[in-house]
Amino acid sequence: MSRCPQKGEVWREVWWRTQAGAPRQSGRVAEIWASQITSHWLAQAFTANAMPQEFQDVVPPYLHAFEDVFSKASFDLLPEHKRWNHAIELLPDSTPSSCKVYPLVPREQDKLDTFLQENLDSNHIRPSKSPMVFLVFFIKKKDGSL
Repeated sequence: MSRCPQKGEVWREVWWRTQAGAPRQSGRVAEIWASQITSHWLAQAFTANAMPQEFQDVVPPYLHAFEDVFSKASFDLLPEHKRWNHAIELLPDSTPSSCKVYPLVPREQDKLDTFLQENLDSNHIRPSKSPMVFLVFFIKKKDGSL
């Protein structure tokens, strides 16, 4: 079974086992049995959802032609920086608004430092000269990693 049972299904089964002609069990035994069945179904559903998914299963069909664009290998093949940069024109006499800087937990800070160092070493990014900062969000993957 690859889906979680509805609450009613479990309790219907418990009722049948305890009332409808099955050998009578104490309420506690039926409760333990119901919790085991529910946890078993939940474990099966979690296992089915935790399996690695293919690109075609995760990405909408109209983007399947761009699978090579999303790969890490293609990211490493980006062209080098050119002599010119694109400028972002600022309004005269404007002052940038500041935002609160949120500290990262050590695990997140280590991940961020590793990411930045890898991309600095590969010349995909350069150190910023801007006094502004931007927020970084970490979202845990299903396997618990960042």
